[in-house]
Amino acid sequence: MPPRIGITCNLAGYENKLSVAYVRAVSLAGATPYLLPVTVSPPQWEEMLANIDGLILSGGGDPDARHFGEEAAPAQGQVQPWRDRMELFLARMALRQDLPVLGICRGAQVLNIAAGGTLWQDLAGVSRVQHDQKAPRNYPIHRVRIERFSLLFRITGRETVRVNSFHHQAIKRPGTGLLVTARSTDGVAEAVECSGHRFALGVQWHPEWLTPGYSHAARLFAAFCKAAEKKAKSAR
Repeated sequence: MPPRIGITCNLAGYENKLSVAYVRAVSLAGATPYLLPVTVSPPQWEEMLANIDGLILSGGGDPDARHFGEEAAPAQGQVQPWRDRMELFLARMALRQDLPVLGICRGAQVLNIAAGGTLWQDLAGVSRVQHDQKAPRNYPIHRVRIERFSLLFRITGRETVRVNSFHHQAIKRPGTGLLVTARSTDGVAEAVECSGHRFALGVQWHPEWLTPGYSHAARLFAAFCKAAEKKAKSAR
């Protein structure tokens, strides 16, 4: 039985939405995607976790700065309170239960906040490369340098990859147990991971748009789904 991968949806007005790129990337990796809608009931969040083997925290808008102890800066974007609450709950439980978790863009930020970390609310004055690219979504716009000791290096086999980029916030201080394992050339954090966890990794770029054209993106989803498969087998 293929591993079941839950993917959190974005909340757009009164609609749950998710790019087909996530579904395609998970399917190509040999897993079954399950879309997780934003709900207001914590018991339903627990039920979602009980029925998946791996969790993807998807991209989207800005998390509310209150979740990392700050007031909202003028540049903070639209906040989705119920999505924040649900995803932070899912992320904390995934870390606690050793459930494989992959955070993508906003998802990497949520994973970091769940572990007690903070964010740059806006990269203006901090960044020196284009983090909110003016190029097609499947076009890598800048380089990322990966630490050799990291899970990300073991997955990709590369110290440098080119990635796509659609964000104006980024990880500032990593949460408890998390390490920054990749940075862009201007020093902005591009990946965090938890070495003591089965698979807990957040990337600031959007690898779902880079599969199947770029091997480092395909390998990331394959490794994540493999970890979910091992988790499923250990629970049987």
